[in-house]
Amino acid sequence: DVRGLSGFRRMNLRSLNIDSESTMQTHPMRVAYQGEPGAYSEKAARELLGPRILTLPCPSFESVFKAVASKEVDYAVVPIENSLGGSIHTNFDLLLRYDLHIIGEHEFKVEHTLLALPGVKKGDIKTVMSHPQALAQCDNYLRNWGVAQEPTYDTAGSAKMIREKNLNTCAAIASDLAGKTYDLDVLDVNIEDDENNFTRFLLLSRSSVSSLITPTMTAKTSIVFVLPNNPGALYKALACFSLRDIDFCKIESRPTSVDLLQFLKFRSRQQAPSLNTLSISKLKGGLNGVSESSKFSSADGELPRFRYTFYLDFLASEFDDRTQNA
Repeated sequence: DVRGLSGFRRMNLRSLNIDSESTMQTHPMRVAYQGEPGAYSEKAARELLGPRILTLPCPSFESVFKAVASKEVDYAVVPIENSLGGSIHTNFDLLLRYDLHIIGEHEFKVEHTLLALPGVKKGDIKTVMSHPQALAQCDNYLRNWGVAQEPTYDTAGSAKMIREKNLNTCAAIASDLAGKTYDLDVLDVNIEDDENNFTRFLLLSRSSVSSLITPTMTAKTSIVFVLPNNPGALYKALACFSLRDIDFCKIESRPTSVDLLQFLKFRSRQQAPSLNTLSISKLKGGLNGVSESSKFSSADGELPRFRYTFYLDFLASEFDDRTQNA
């Protein structure tokens, strides 16, 4: 019941020939991200790939995936989880729906900055604007200050609104890159309530780097799977890895819609002819049973009200002998 996300742990991108310096010799590296110019995602992309990349801001996560799939850009940088807010499930689903490969990751420290128009003092501010999540992460700071809070669609978008509308009694919570992008002054830095605020970003590509992963590289693979509703099913699935000393770094489950289960079934059939690491008989015992109630029914024959999809990250390459055996 496995669908691989072909992911790898953070690595030396230069050794894989995808760093911005080497790519710039042929054409500028084009990278898509979600948000307005100056968004945290753009800052993360530049931290990961260098300052010389050409970035494409996109209005939604799906438009980011489409930009890579349609060859409008070379890569995408998307958030997958935050240390405070948890997983971004939209991107989990999009990874299943688009034939893109995870070729790297970047742990980005989120540092919130208070931005305002040039010449505006902190005492002039009546309202602070930002994305609801950023406002929540600075709630104690804002409450102690005593200013009004105004949620908006985007952190960098708040900075853009202040510049375009000349809002001299408003400040924005955004990245320092947004301040530079929209020529705003920095009134305060690191205003987040919890300094342990990190977002893990994935670097996505149309092409896999699996063949370039050497045995000495620290690799990370992400898979998603569904299981029959049998006693010990999850334990047995995880034991395949643990008994081979494969280290887990993330496991998560979430209720799965019928649409997603049917889509996984469709993808398994679509990819079955090209699979060389899983036998067709093993695959038929998994996703092809999605429509059979017996596969997911409980011992008393009742269909479960919740069906779960499991997401697992482990520290090994997909071509590692231990992984193949698991």
